[in-house]
Amino acid sequence: MNNIKELLISISDHNYQIPEESNLRLIIAKMIQQIGTVDSELRELIYAALARWMIDHSLDGDLVKQITNLILDDNHLFFRIGNSDDDTVFTRSFSVLFIPLIFIYNQKSNILTETDYEEIYTKVIRYFNFEEDLRGYILHKGWAHAIAHAADALESIAASSYYSEHHLFGILEVIQQKTLNNNKYYYMDNEDDRLARAVVQVISKKMIKNDLLINWIQQFKKIKIEGKLPEDNIIRGNTKNFLRSIYFKLLKLDSFEELTNEIIIILNDFQK
Repeated sequence: MNNIKELLISISDHNYQIPEESNLRLIIAKMIQQIGTVDSELRELIYAALARWMIDHSLDGDLVKQITNLILDDNHLFFRIGNSDDDTVFTRSFSVLFIPLIFIYNQKSNILTETDYEEIYTKVIRYFNFEEDLRGYILHKGWAHAIAHAADALESIAASSYYSEHHLFGILEVIQQKTLNNNKYYYMDNEDDRLARAVVQVISKKMIKNDLLINWIQQFKKIKIEGKLPEDNIIRGNTKNFLRSIYFKLLKLDSFEELTNEIIIILNDFQK
């Protein structure tokens, strides 16, 4: 089969068994080339196959490193970064979606070097900061969901034992800045919850002092209300929903009462 979609459908139908005598590297190269296709079914087939193979450790470490280097490059994670409302978002969004899989693979295979960890962190932070296309589901083309996918990547970074307090606080800062500066797109596809999961992963490691966390929460008072609609409602609504998501997730954990109390104060201020 020369058609990559037909091949992946067949692979899916056969429980993701890699076809005998197939050139796996060539197949994966074709998959990566199509990672940003507007064909939502093909995007999902590509992700599902690579996810299964990486989780099952069906790929060797060298190949996973090659995939990692590809998705982090300027033609994938940073492909026309800064564009919005066009199809380039699919390439970026489905590239960042593979970051959690790399960390899952690394748990057993230990393929990441210190340089790799730092590069992943730096590039994911930079990507999150500069991604302008915040759409979730796009009619006739399926999920873009760049912010949700990036949030999952940040959560996986926060869960890694490699990263320090400095790295973790950087995650909080970039999420906060994105929240406080987005007055164009109302999160309607669970983005606030995915972002909150990344934040709670950071907080739950208890590496950042409480006074720094409280100060971080208090910064959400500084949302940019400019007397414009719908911009003011978008930023206010996104911030409230995000803080509520953090609040309810922290309630399920122990020893974070001081933080939840501070969140309630901020939320009450929004009602005034």
